[in-house]
Amino acid sequence: MLSQYRRLYALALVLTAGVCAPGCDRASGPPAKPVTLRIGLGAPPQGSRGTPLNNVVSVISAEPWLTSLPDGKPTDKLASDWRWDESRTTLHLTLRKDVFFHDGTPLTPDLAVPAFKQSVQATSNAPASFASVRSVSSNGDGIDVKLSEPNSFFLADLAQTAVRLPGKPQVTTGPFRVTQSDPQQVSLQAFDRYYRGHPSLAAVTITNYPTVRNAWAALMRDETDMLYEVGRDAEEFVQAESKVKTYSFPRPYYNVLVFNQRHPILRRTDVRHALSQAVDREALIREAMKGRGRRADGPLLPEHWAHSTAARPFEFNPTAARQLLEQGRLRIQPSRDGQMPSRFAITCLVWNDPRFERLGVLVQKQLADIGVEMRLVSLPLDQLGDRVAKGDFDVFLMEMAGRSLGWVYDFWHSHDKGLFDSGYRSADAVLDRIKAAGSDDEVRQGVAEFQKILQEDPPGVFLAWHMTSRAVSTKFDVAFEADRDIFGNVWKWRPAGTPQAAR
Repeated sequence: MLSQYRRLYALALVLTAGVCAPGCDRASGPPAKPVTLRIGLGAPPQGSRGTPLNNVVSVISAEPWLTSLPDGKPTDKLASDWRWDESRTTLHLTLRKDVFFHDGTPLTPDLAVPAFKQSVQATSNAPASFASVRSVSSNGDGIDVKLSEPNSFFLADLAQTAVRLPGKPQVTTGPFRVTQSDPQQVSLQAFDRYYRGHPSLAAVTITNYPTVRNAWAALMRDETDMLYEVGRDAEEFVQAESKVKTYSFPRPYYNVLVFNQRHPILRRTDVRHALSQAVDREALIREAMKGRGRRADGPLLPEHWAHSTAARPFEFNPTAARQLLEQGRLRIQPSRDGQMPSRFAITCLVWNDPRFERLGVLVQKQLADIGVEMRLVSLPLDQLGDRVAKGDFDVFLMEMAGRSLGWVYDFWHSHDKGLFDSGYRSADAVLDRIKAAGSDDEVRQGVAEFQKILQEDPPGVFLAWHMTSRAVSTKFDVAFEADRDIFGNVWKWRPAGTPQAAR
């Protein structure tokens, strides 16, 4: 389960990158003076130190078949066009004719076939919808992919899959190619045959520091030019630095408190409604996230093309929550064994990361206000992953990805390969219909029904969506787009003051 969760967590990083839509500006050549962008990355407190670094490197060195717009709609990348047959089981991908791998090999239809099969066979990293692939063949200007059944998640999943040279998975097609790599630092050079034009920067180095604080200190000492991700606690100090500019954007991750519906009390719908009404999401955003977020009413981004506003979200109403619990004969019992007087007690597992621990403490206080005791247990990510996969929890607090309907399916459907076992099955039928939908209208109808089910029979308390920031030295002109991750267009950055024509 943990490897699947990390895969989805990392893949969202690629999907949040800025997309150069058809018609966007192309760079015309290398800069007059070779310039290297030095990036500092603060490693997370848990997990492999090399993994976050590799994920960041992949954003600028590897590319997928298609990519996604901010609303979740697919758009071109290495494939310039696509079309389904009438049964929606055969997809024709039209390939660009100007794509080269970093070793100079052109991406042709004949080479794309084994490249695609290589992606499908990478079972530990392949999206779930790839299990439906039955055959791949070249066809004129592209490839035909035949599925065993319609799968509406398939196009979005193509945006999660980097295209790699068959037999040489380290060779990719992005604007920068890796020239040197170790667990703490990766060096990349501009790829001069990049199909969208020569990057303005000559090279990029990415250094992994033990903490965000260390990475920030390196930026202040002019040892780096960019802090990849600004921590919540440091943002006001970063913004106050005149030699640095911050760029904020929404990330497709939401915090959620997941219920185990095998719990004798949490299986009750009235209890889950009460807990949903007891949580003040705006207070969580203000106090735990320092304003860097927005409330979440479900697991799909509000900007997603299929999102529905038909369902009525839970509003903060502790009075109504208390009334529901009283009507359900869950009255406050006297203190015993040193515990607080409460209606009932539950244990909440939380990743021992300050971001989640802060949220957990505030939720704990809000539930205590309606007479519910929530005991927090902080765990390393590995242990948390093992326990939620086995269903060994009352509730757990974590963040999940929400731009792709495929991710929503993986998280909230009770299929055998689910990422956690909460016993929730109320949405299985509608999620299966969304997966098999034959048109956008069918997907929208299914999503509206799904969101209604989440309100009537909530699987958890949806808390807040994330905002994050990058910090860049003013020595660089950044290709900024509102509400987009600047790092996705790093190939278009240039030294400050460089004329546009010199790009």
